[in-house]
Amino acid sequence: MKLKDKYIFRPYNPRFPQLFETEKIRLQKTLGNKVEIEHIGSTAVPGLGGKGVIDISLALPKNEWEATSTKLSALGYKYRPKDPEREDQRLFFMANLPDQELGTRLYHIHLTYPDSPELKKELTFRNYLRTHPQAVDEYAQIKMQAAKEAQKYTTKNEMRDIYGKIKETFIRNILNSANLTSSPSPTAPDYN
Repeated sequence: MKLKDKYIFRPYNPRFPQLFETEKIRLQKTLGNKVEIEHIGSTAVPGLGGKGVIDISLALPKNEWEATSTKLSALGYKYRPKDPEREDQRLFFMANLPDQELGTRLYHIHLTYPDSPELKKELTFRNYLRTHPQAVDEYAQIKMQAAKEAQKYTTKNEMRDIYGKIKETFIRNILNSANLTSSPSPTAPDYN
């Protein structure tokens, strides 16, 4: 996938939940049933478009992260240092996995621990959008604008930063309305 292609707004695909469920089963076979697996990001919200990346949260105690990282590698996921200052909160992995429509589709795994503040925020944001269709429409418009603006930049960091910055206020407002404080930064939020 070309860098510019990553920041193209794509409409919601009703296949997203099944793609997640299929990968969840594959992950459970390798990691066992102790792991909490959640579908997060825009593909987890019916009707919300985005980049089309299947974001998955895995919650395990920190003492299991190293062994889990090795198992994820065996499944085709590559560790990507994303925010070194927050690696005690979350590790990030990516994989391009086979897809019937696209040939390959990008999957992100956010490895965190149960009850982590980041996981709570991700689930709160997802659940709010799932129950507020008007917010989904508003967020879709913001994401379209963010993708359009990101296209104007040439480096990965610039594109990621502007994409996150444009979405930041909306995300913070939703989390504040749910009584969770948010500190999203352009490099931190993964609320696709």
